[in-house]
Amino acid sequence: MIELMIPALTLFTSLGVLAVASFFAIKYIEDFMEITRLSEVAAGFIILAIMTCMPELTVAIFAVYQGTAGISIGDILGSHVFNIGIVVGLLATWGSLKKCSTASLVELIDLLFIASLIPLLLVAFKIANPIVGIALIVTFAFSFYRMSKKRSPPTSDDVEEKLPRRNKRRTFTILVATLAATALVVLAARFVILSAYEIVKLAGISQSEIGAKIVAVGTSLPELAFGLIAMKRGRVHLALGDAIGANLTTVTLVLGLVLTFSPFMIEQMIFAEILVFVLIMNLILWWYLTKGGVTQVGGIILIMMYVLFQAIL
Repeated sequence: MIELMIPALTLFTSLGVLAVASFFAIKYIEDFMEITRLSEVAAGFIILAIMTCMPELTVAIFAVYQGTAGISIGDILGSHVFNIGIVVGLLATWGSLKKCSTASLVELIDLLFIASLIPLLLVAFKIANPIVGIALIVTFAFSFYRMSKKRSPPTSDDVEEKLPRRNKRRTFTILVATLAATALVVLAARFVILSAYEIVKLAGISQSEIGAKIVAVGTSLPELAFGLIAMKRGRVHLALGDAIGANLTTVTLVLGLVLTFSPFMIEQMIFAEILVFVLIMNLILWWYLTKGGVTQVGGIILIMMYVLFQAIL
């Protein structure tokens, strides 16, 4: 019992840090958007999503180095399904996404759906890993460029005139604070997953199935935390930009690096089994967003798809 106290204390402390750091990260993002006029969707993708994908990128680097690329691919695609099924599904179930669709958001989900089709080339046409990997990395670069151009319109001419001076004084400071808060979120999420794993191990619960679920949740915990805090502050587009943008980043940049630099051929069954769920989830989300938003029924469907994913795989 005493042995459980330390990891349990670490778990609750890390969850507290995760919540506080997420709050400040969202607050700094709001300040950054005010200065740069960057749209919520673009800010969620360019800043939050890329920062929260650092754990997946680290796993990918070590997986390629150790010749275990399959582990990284499972992590990438598994977190992809979690972000849409649970993060977006929960936000929709609470009624926050009924009328959330914007041109930037539709373009982002379009890019995600196209990017998720590219790995099919590896399965259907036996195209070499590096070719598919380079195509994914190019897709990420194009997506980053497109989203970086998305700006919110100024509220008045006076505001627009004041922005350059405010940019020079505050942009760098706010950006550094945002990155620091986001890094703290990622670090806290890491301690949450480690302490939860220790509790599972000490409690004698089966590590094969439970461990896999903890890893799947742990890699997407920053997106979930940001989504909940952003929703409470009325920033649903920022939350969606993070969740969808994180998927776009992992399936293009991270997966692209794995496929490009892994010296081993990837087992095609890894793609064939999980890609089906990835494509279905992306298609469902794309359909709802093109219709104006994700209804509560749509949120329940996404959550049930994730439950089915866990039950089958």
